[in-house]
Amino acid sequence: MHIKNKQLAIRRVRDLRLIASAVFFLYSGFGIYLATFNNFAVGVIHMQPEQLGVLEALREFPGLAMAFVLAIAMHIAEPLLGCAALMLLSAGFAGYSQTENYAPIVFYSVVWSVGLHVWMPLQSAMTLALFDEHEKGKRLGQMGAYAGLGTSVGIVLVLIFTKSVSFSTWYMTASALVMVSAIMVLFIRRDLTPPDKPRMVLKRKYGLYYALTFLEGCRKQVFITFAVYAMVREYDASLKAVAMLMLINNVTNLLAAPVVGRLIDRIGEKRVLMTSYAALIFVFLGYALIQDLPVLYVLYCLDSLLYLSTYGLTTYLNRIADSRDLVPSLSMGVTMNHVAAVAVPLVGGFLWGALGYQAAFIGGAVVVVISLNLVRRMIIKPEPQCSQ
Repeated sequence: MHIKNKQLAIRRVRDLRLIASAVFFLYSGFGIYLATFNNFAVGVIHMQPEQLGVLEALREFPGLAMAFVLAIAMHIAEPLLGCAALMLLSAGFAGYSQTENYAPIVFYSVVWSVGLHVWMPLQSAMTLALFDEHEKGKRLGQMGAYAGLGTSVGIVLVLIFTKSVSFSTWYMTASALVMVSAIMVLFIRRDLTPPDKPRMVLKRKYGLYYALTFLEGCRKQVFITFAVYAMVREYDASLKAVAMLMLINNVTNLLAAPVVGRLIDRIGEKRVLMTSYAALIFVFLGYALIQDLPVLYVLYCLDSLLYLSTYGLTTYLNRIADSRDLVPSLSMGVTMNHVAAVAVPLVGGFLWGALGYQAAFIGGAVVVVISLNLVRRMIIKPEPQCSQ
C-alpha cells in the first residue's frame, strides 16, 4: 500500500508539472496575441468599433456550444481532448499570420476560439482532480500564476523585438508555442476524472453558479473587447505602451494569483467575491468618467487583478457539485458565460457608435452591482466543529 501511494504521488507530481508547463507555453503564445492584436486591428486591418463588436461576438460564439460539444466528447479522456483543442488554437494563430483582411481574421478567430473554449473547463477539471479539498483554491491560483508568467514572457518578447518583427512572424511564433503546449498535454495520464461522467448537466442546485458565470461573461467582455481598443483608438496608445501595460498587468497577476487562491481557501469564496465586486463598481465608473490615459492604465490593471477572484466561482461549484458533475457543469458554466459574451460586444459596439465608449463601461458597472447582490446568496461553508 505504501509503495502504491508513493507511485500515485509521483504520478500526481508529474501530471502537475505537465499541466503547469502546458499552461505556461499556451499563455506565452497568448501573451503575444494580447500584446499585438489591438494595434494589428487598428493599424493593419483598419477595424471599426462595429466590426470589432461583430468579431468579438463571433469569436465568443463557440463558448455557447461548449456544453454540447463536451457532452458529445465526454467519454474522451481529458488530455486527448485538450491536445486536440490546443491544436485548433495553434491553427487559428497560424491563420492570422497569413492574412491582413477582416473576413479571414474573423474566421481564424472562431477557429482558435473553439480550441480555447474547449480547453478552459478541461484545465480546471484536471487541476481540481489532482488535489485535496482544502488546497483547490491554492492550486487554481498557482495555475493562474503559471498563466501569468507565460503571458508575461510573450509580452516581453514583443517589447524587445517590437521594431524588428512583423505581425505575421509574431503570430507564427504564438502558434508554435501553443503547439508545444498541445504536445505536453498529450502525456498527462488519462484517468484523472471518473469515466462515467454524465454527458450534460443542467441542475437547479447549480443555478447560482450559472447566473454568476453569465454575469461574469458580461463584465469580462466589456473590458476584453473595448478597454485596450479604446486606449489605442481614442488615446493613440502605442504598441510598446500596450505591451508594457500588459507586462505590468501580468507580473502583478503572477504574484497575486497564488495569494488570491490561498485567500479563497482561508476565508471562502463569498467574502473574496463580494470584496472584488464592490471594488469593480468603482473601476468601471472610473473607466467611463476619467479621460486621463495613465489613470486608465491603472484601472485596466485593477480590473485584471480583481478578475482573479473568479477562481471563487470554480471552487464554489466544486464545493456544491457531485464529483461526476464537475466537468459537464464547468462546461455548462462556459456556455452560460458566453451567452453574455456573444451579446455584449455587439451591443457595446453599437453603443460606442451612438453614445461613445463610456456607455459600455457604465453598463458594466450595473452588471457588477447585480453580481454583488447575487453573491450575497452564497451559502458559507460551515466551519468544522472541534471535538470536546
